[in-house]
Amino acid sequence: MTIVHRVPIIDIAAYIQPTASAADKTKVIQAVKEACSQYGFLQVKGHGVPLEAQQSVLQCCKTLFDLPQDQKDALSLKTSPARRGYERIGSQVLDAKALPDCKEGYYVGREVAPDNVGFMRGPNQWPNLPEPVFHEPVTAYWQHMLSLGQALLEMLAIGLGHDVSTLRDFTKEPVMNLKLLHYPPHLSRDERQFGAGAHTDFGSITILLQQPGKHGLQVFYAPTQEWLSVPALENVFVVNMGDLIHKWTDGEYNSTLHRVINASDGDRYSVPCFYQGDLNATNPFKPGAGDETVEEHIRRKFDSSYGLSAK
Repeated sequence: MTIVHRVPIIDIAAYIQPTASAADKTKVIQAVKEACSQYGFLQVKGHGVPLEAQQSVLQCCKTLFDLPQDQKDALSLKTSPARRGYERIGSQVLDAKALPDCKEGYYVGREVAPDNVGFMRGPNQWPNLPEPVFHEPVTAYWQHMLSLGQALLEMLAIGLGHDVSTLRDFTKEPVMNLKLLHYPPHLSRDERQFGAGAHTDFGSITILLQQPGKHGLQVFYAPTQEWLSVPALENVFVVNMGDLIHKWTDGEYNSTLHRVINASDGDRYSVPCFYQGDLNATNPFKPGAGDETVEEHIRRKFDSSYGLSAK
């Protein structure tokens, strides 16, 4: 019998809800651990993020990317030390063997005072839109992702046999950025053209919101050398491990190659949330191991993907 591999959907409500039993929480943690070990990806429901907040941030994507090109260019991330702001279509190359990515994006994160600017920390570059239309729903969604990201990290740590307190220095003042994305219709016949070329994510975990019904994400499953399509389902997030978690767990939690081809009719929007962690932190699972910091690791990979020199 042929085994059909799919990225599993896990209901994490029992971990999120404070009234759940210890046994039910353990079942969730074990299911998450197995998915992270086998696929490096999972899909989660029962996450507690209001559907209205998801719909609002996806509408923010359309509102932002419908702006005139010159207004978007004025927000370029290349002028921001914090790497916040806008990227044009073709600005990022995630797969050196492919053509530049056919997507445009916009990074936003925790608002930091101008006197504390640094890599991935600083003030955001907000578009000239009414606050209730863009700023407020994006900020509200960011806050939901912070809570969900910390809960997921707790599950990962417990699954490895660590106490939640292990994450104390890693989650003290974490860098966590949203990236609003727009993939135009896929019209190219060039096999090297992708919405996002094959890559692994740089940081710890990614929480992806996909526009329901607008499919495109593919995950590479190495044991069978196949690309698994991950459908865009309403009220379901896709979660994947980044290179930091892979490195820090000695590969027990797998950072998996993935790519995007806009397989839907028309435009496609999505919002990945990149939970990077405290930039000064090193491996929380092996204190004192002398590893590079979160900032050193991510800065090298991020700037390289945009053809920027690390400063």
